[in-house]
Amino acid sequence: RALALLVLDAYRPCLPHTHTHAQFLNLSLQPPSKMGYGVADTGVDFDFISTKEAHALLKSDKALFVDGRDPADFKISKIQTSYNFPANAMMFKPESLDKTLVQRCKDLIAKGKLVICVSDAGIPGIQNRGHVSRCRHIAQYLHELGVERESIRRLQGGINRWKRSGLDGIIGDMRRYYAGAVMTADQGELFISDHLDEEDDGDEEGPPALADQAGLDHDSQRAVMEAVAQPSAEVQAALQAEAPRPRPVVVTSPTVYRVLRGEVYKKASPEAEKIIKLDWSVDRLVRTTGELFIGASGGKWAELDTGCGEKRGWVYVEGPGFGPSTRKVVSEYLQA
Repeated sequence: RALALLVLDAYRPCLPHTHTHAQFLNLSLQPPSKMGYGVADTGVDFDFISTKEAHALLKSDKALFVDGRDPADFKISKIQTSYNFPANAMMFKPESLDKTLVQRCKDLIAKGKLVICVSDAGIPGIQNRGHVSRCRHIAQYLHELGVERESIRRLQGGINRWKRSGLDGIIGDMRRYYAGAVMTADQGELFISDHLDEEDDGDEEGPPALADQAGLDHDSQRAVMEAVAQPSAEVQAALQAEAPRPRPVVVTSPTVYRVLRGEVYKKASPEAEKIIKLDWSVDRLVRTTGELFIGASGGKWAELDTGCGEKRGWVYVEGPGFGPSTRKVVSEYLQA
C-alpha cells in the first residue's frame, strides 16, 4: 500500500481528480483480469531457462517445447520436436488449439520432463514496453489449466538467441525473425544490446593491443604497423585455416526427433538387411547425428547419436511400411 501511495503521488497529475487514495488502492487490488483467452491472469510469472540449459535438456530427453508463435513463423523455423500452440489462437481461434496438449504436458512432467515455452525473443514485459510475450501467454494458459508452475520455464532470448548461439536443434531458416519479419543487422545488434544477460553478455576478452609504441622511433613504429597491415603468407594461411565456417542459412537435417507412434524400426547399418521393431513411448525424443540415407524402397533413415546416450544404429523416420498391407502406404514414424 505504501508503494501504491508513492505511485499515486508521482502520477497524480495523470489521474482523474475523482480518484482518492482509497479508490486508487481498490483499483490496484482488483481480482485478476482476463488475458483474452478465457483464463484469468493471476500475475504469476515463470522462471527463465537459458539456451544452453534448454539445449542440454533437449539432448537428454528431459524437455517438452511448446512454441507460442503463429503457424506461419513455426513453419519457417522451429526448435526440433516442439509443439506449436499459437498464443494468438487463444483469443481468435480457440477451436484450432490442440486440446490434448495440456494432458500431454502433465503426463510428461510426471516422467520427469520440463515444459519450455518459446517465442521469438522471450523477453520480460518490463523490457517489452509492457506487452506480454507469447511464451508468457502460453505458460499462463497451461498453468491455469493445471500444469504446475514449477515445471514450466520460459526460454530466455527465445528462438532467436538459440539461433545466434550456434547450437544445433533448430530446423528451418536460421535467420532471426521478429513479429513475422526477418530482423535487419541493425535491429539485431540493437536488440542484443538491449537484452543481454549473464549467459551472453558480450564481455569476451578483446584482442590485445597491437604494440606498445612508447619509446619506439618513427621508423620502428612504421615497421610494426606495416607488419600488422600486411601479414606474411604463413600468417594469412593460418588465419584462413582457423576461420569459422559460415553457418547454414537453412538447416534441413534434424538432430532430434519425436516418436509419433509406439512402433520404431531400427537396423545396425545402412547395409544391414535385418530390421527390428522397438516399442518406444510416444513423445520420446530420439537423438541423431544429422546423417541420413534413403533406402531402396525410398524410406528415410537417420543415424542414432551414441554421444547422447543412444545405442548405435539407424532408425526409420518415414517411408513405406514393412508389412504386406503397408508397403504401399507412406507413414511418418518420427518427427523433428
